[in-house]
Amino acid sequence: MSLENARARVAATLCVLAALAACHHHTTHYVPPRDVVLIVIDTLRADHVSLYGYPRETAPNLARFAREAVTYDDAISPGTWTTPSHGSLFTGRWPSYHGAERVAGDRTLVTPINPEVPTLAELLRPHGFHTAAFVANSAYVARVLGFDRGFDEFFDRDLNVARQVRNALGGWLVGHREHAFIFMNILDPHEPYDPPPPFDTRFPGKHAEYGTTLTTLVFGGIRPTPDMLTHFVSQYDGEIAFTDTVLADIFGDLRSSGRYDDALVVVTSDHGEMFGEHGLAGHGHFPYEPLVHVPLLVKYPRGWRGGERVTRRVSTLGVFATILASVGVPPPADVQSIPLDEPHPVWVEDVAPGGIRVRAGYDGARKLVRTTTDHGDVDMLFDLARDGDETHAITEANASAELHTALAAFSAAPRPVNRGTTPVVDPEREFKLRALGYLQ
Repeated sequence: MSLENARARVAATLCVLAALAACHHHTTHYVPPRDVVLIVIDTLRADHVSLYGYPRETAPNLARFAREAVTYDDAISPGTWTTPSHGSLFTGRWPSYHGAERVAGDRTLVTPINPEVPTLAELLRPHGFHTAAFVANSAYVARVLGFDRGFDEFFDRDLNVARQVRNALGGWLVGHREHAFIFMNILDPHEPYDPPPPFDTRFPGKHAEYGTTLTTLVFGGIRPTPDMLTHFVSQYDGEIAFTDTVLADIFGDLRSSGRYDDALVVVTSDHGEMFGEHGLAGHGHFPYEPLVHVPLLVKYPRGWRGGERVTRRVSTLGVFATILASVGVPPPADVQSIPLDEPHPVWVEDVAPGGIRVRAGYDGARKLVRTTTDHGDVDMLFDLARDGDETHAITEANASAELHTALAAFSAAPRPVNRGTTPVVDPEREFKLRALGYLQ
């Protein structure tokens, strides 16, 4: 994409935004945001959020926020775990293009964001935005992986729980009045599942003797019983409910600071979590829907389009382009992100444990997953309309030939060389990885 085309896309998108504004009652015209707030709730699968039809009321405050926001019902993350998904949000590129991925054959080593790829913070800062990040998952949204690039301030110590993130943000808001891009990573739904009282008993099924980490049991060769899974799900849901209360406080702090009404606020997740589906636990492996279907809500300034629900499938990769278009900043010429309300492909890709490259693509209800090893490719095609649990791969000949062709082309396209240096796991980072269940 040339710079002229990039600027034309921004102009066209802003024209569409302005034209649509008259159709929504919250405001009669589109107002560019004064501030941009991006909140990523780590490890939050959409089907455990009450707004998305979950029978437990896990997130009533998020549902209230949705009255002022656009809710995307079928948002797909580009990756199945933290680093590649955050990398896509930060760069507007698919994981193998921005480069922040797992090193093949290693569970913990990760390559950084390609230093030649600009980040969202680097693009916004020259346009008058003070950039500040508040990061709970400092093991994988890490400085050594390039996630601090472009941030004037990058807070990543002692922010392990949502209350600490909120407190750090609250203190920061008191001392700052300039236009800002604020990024928050909130980690509570991630293992260990240990919600504070009363959220640990908010939902039935707690058995404290089973502990707080499901993956520890699975890695230890223990097959979880139904009671065990019920326990872990109850604690996971409790973590979501706790996070939801803190999210309401964060919105309150933004209001008190005078930033909320005129801000673009995006709430999403980097990936979901598995609780025994397909015999799996945790995340970072096969791109089943519980791992890649995530919440996505976008609040525009002054409630424009508030309460709207978009049923069309989108990729959270589009958050990058949507933010830039909203503030009138042209995207890089080679960016792959397309604004959420424009048609765009939806891909997922990852390097699974064992060095297996996994990619997935969608065409309507059809989902094609390709695993690539030294022995070649294996394709699995699912019909999500008939088989939402992805338990029966379609085997008929020539099924979704166009999707096969598109995924093959996406897989075969050349990727840029990542010239970043893979960081070693130092003792401090190793401690964090153990606390999060990545090391046993």
